[in-house]
Amino acid sequence: MAKTEVLGIGELKANFAQLKTGMEQRTSRAMVVAAGGVLKRKAKALIQQQGLVRTGSLLKNVAIKRESAAPAGTTQYNLGVRHGRDKNKAQKKSAKLSVGASGRIVKRYGDDPFYWRFAEFGTAKQGATPFLGPALEQGRTDAIAAMEQRLQKELAKP
Repeated sequence: MAKTEVLGIGELKANFAQLKTGMEQRTSRAMVVAAGGVLKRKAKALIQQQGLVRTGSLLKNVAIKRESAAPAGTTQYNLGVRHGRDKNKAQKKSAKLSVGASGRIVKRYGDDPFYWRFAEFGTAKQGATPFLGPALEQGRTDAIAAMEQRLQKELAKP
């Protein structure tokens, strides 16, 4: 995943300091989710532009997830692709047994975009067509604007 520092958000910090006690955590989560939604839409648009859509499972599984082990005083969400064993009930019902490369019997899920890493980072034979990193780079200003709009909405509440 891409890790980037965002500069120039001093005005957001000043407005954030005006919140009532106890509202900081709820508001910070709402702000980060608003920014994550912008980046998620940008990543999905890049997936479609690059022609990575064949079954639609990659598009369906781009998601933001709250990090439960974030440092104290911070709110952290991760933008990524759901894959592997963490599936919902409908996807688990569509699981099929097959023989893996090692000869063992494995479960294959219907909507599992296991190949997202190959597209994002490339392989020895195929070049990378990243969509998460460029989404962060291209959507940075829109994400900060979404955070600011969400903060203004929270400040306007009585």
